[in-house]
Amino acid sequence: MSDSSLSIAISHAFDGFELAFDQDIPMDGVTALFGPSGSGKTSVLNAIAGFLRPRSGEIRFGDTRWFSETQKVWVPPHQRSVGTVFQDAQLFPHLNVRGNLDYADRRADNEKPGHTYTQIVSAMELEALLERRPQSLSGGEKQRVAIARTLLTRPDLLLLDEPLSALDNVRKGELLPFLETLKSEFALPTMYVSHDVDEVSRIADRVIMMEAGKVVATGQTDEVLSRFGLEAGRNPYEEASTLTGVIDRTEDDLLAVKVGEATIWLAADVQLDPGSQINLSIAARDVSIALEKPSEISIQNMIAATVKNIQPTKRPAFQTVTLDVGDQVLQARVTRKAVRDLALEHGRDVFALIKSATFHP
Repeated sequence: MSDSSLSIAISHAFDGFELAFDQDIPMDGVTALFGPSGSGKTSVLNAIAGFLRPRSGEIRFGDTRWFSETQKVWVPPHQRSVGTVFQDAQLFPHLNVRGNLDYADRRADNEKPGHTYTQIVSAMELEALLERRPQSLSGGEKQRVAIARTLLTRPDLLLLDEPLSALDNVRKGELLPFLETLKSEFALPTMYVSHDVDEVSRIADRVIMMEAGKVVATGQTDEVLSRFGLEAGRNPYEEASTLTGVIDRTEDDLLAVKVGEATIWLAADVQLDPGSQINLSIAARDVSIALEKPSEISIQNMIAATVKNIQPTKRPAFQTVTLDVGDQVLQARVTRKAVRDLALEHGRDVFALIKSATFHP
């Protein structure tokens, strides 16, 4: 596919958010969709995969139209030769690793060129894990299985939606070399969603930087990152807060951590005893704000909070909202438009919605 391109010219309206994306992307190497949470990166990925049908526009992969609003073309996800790896590995819990891989291998088009089962298992170093169930794997191991399972479907395009975001720093460090192996050994055109400068600088050949649903820069990785003064270890999107909590219990392979009267659920690859005190690191980008407690939503962690202050950030589209959570402080990075639409101000009672957290005993 190196002589092909992915052409995307779409628009779509969300509540309080307008996505407008128009890019021709070469189908070689790794292209990173980079920017803060809420900038539209995953929405673009979902449109490519067919999980989101845009309001208008067109998506072409090489000479094939996957979507055209004017020509009434819509190719469903299962007919697009796309493989997607999500933040959550989404493995079948009732199957062991071998069963998860065999499931994908049986459904692959074996007439298409691609790497063999043995080559993929070896590249992801899964030989010792084949008989284990997903529940016994670390977060990094699960993602390696998820990547291998996706490669076995022989896709023409690989989509990686923040595959490291749910991992702590140790697990991220373990998985990054496998992502580099994926790039060097498989040479599969890849779209990589991330808000992390370290990941993008190591993995991506080119970057499309997004903010508030729009493309603000595009080009070779070094050129784009240097233009914005970004380098490894210096990420403008990584403001974080630390909350102290106490382990309450373990349930469904998650730790329940009491923070004041609230409970925060997080995945952990180690065993901690109830009553143990831990510190939770929560990136400001992973905190959203609601005026009322939402229902029927996948985000499990919701804490009653009060707005303490609102400050500008280096990016004019965003502001940092500092929240009082009991006797602790939590920061959220949201758009200025969200601050205005929600009428956020000092003393306003809200709910903080926490997408993910890492912990330190």
